[in-house]
Amino acid sequence: MDERRILETAMLAGEIMSASGAESYRVEDTMNRILHTADAKSAEAFAVVTGVFATLETENEVVTRVKRIAHRDINLAKIAEVNEISRLYCQNQITLETAYDRLQNFKVRSYSKTIHNLAILLLVLSFSFLLGGGIQEGVLASLNGVLLIGALFLVDRAQVTPFLRTLFASTVIAFGASFLKSFMMKDAVLDNVIIASMMPLVPGTAITTAIRDTLNGDYMSGGSRALESVVIAVSIALGVGAGLWLWRALP
Repeated sequence: MDERRILETAMLAGEIMSASGAESYRVEDTMNRILHTADAKSAEAFAVVTGVFATLETENEVVTRVKRIAHRDINLAKIAEVNEISRLYCQNQITLETAYDRLQNFKVRSYSKTIHNLAILLLVLSFSFLLGGGIQEGVLASLNGVLLIGALFLVDRAQVTPFLRTLFASTVIAFGASFLKSFMMKDAVLDNVIIASMMPLVPGTAITTAIRDTLNGDYMSGGSRALESVVIAVSIALGVGAGLWLWRALP
């Protein structure tokens, strides 16, 4: 059996899952299941938010691989697909080469940009009503959602850090909400429009994952994800404050 290919397969699976927002214990469990199919004296996998590590010890050598995770996102479909591939391989329903090729040529059906943008608009509108807003707040929140989509499009093309991405987007929605209220519906509640518009930026999944990692005993990953959530929350607060200040500073 090709132990090195098994190690590469486990690393590739762990990299995809970690970059897609999976909990550390889930990443380690999947990697360990793949590693334990090798004829090795010992096999260990370790995953944190920013990287995955794996070691195989055979009779002749010890092989270790390290992979840095620089860019992360939330993609539950990728996590589910990697889990499915690993299960099929561990149950001998597919070969090692097939599993490796499927992971290398990884393609998961994702929603189009149009569907994604419509979901943002629907989310913003729904939260406006959920927070007690009326027709005016709903209309302004929807228009502000369009500004949010435009802001996210610009920063995603610029490939900036998550902090700057959220900071710029929240500044735009705070300034945009003030502008729309002033020129369109002066009786609308500004707080409702701003809060509803910033809900797509709130790191809900990251907070949930941080709690699950912490409760599972992965304090390093849980603390890292919690800190990441705090940084995003701070960037939202700074952006909203900056947007309101810019509006009030206008002559």
